[in-house]
Amino acid sequence: MLSVWPNLFDYQIIVPFILRLALGGSLLVLYLPTWRSTRGLFGLLAGILILIGLATQPASLATTLLLTEESWYGRHQRATLLPLLAIALALLFLGPGLFAFDWPL
Repeated sequence: MLSVWPNLFDYQIIVPFILRLALGGSLLVLYLPTWRSTRGLFGLLAGILILIGLATQPASLATTLLLTEESWYGRHQRATLLPLLAIALALLFLGPGLFAFDWPL
């Protein structure tokens, strides 16, 4: 395959790791104020699992469903939820990446 920068393909295992850190940290920040509700605990649990790289693909599937429901009913602004939804979908297909405890399904 022809590519403009073929050397960037050497970093294809690092990218899911960076996406995992971004999504997990964002979920923790987003759901920490509402940790007493069921939705907040669900979001925090998914954020912690994604952050440490344990059950990444099931947690990103749950995060995709949670963020879709949050954006559908308008509990948060869609401008903050849609990039997180895109990252969760990317992690669902890319796998956990570097420094994870699980292997891609």
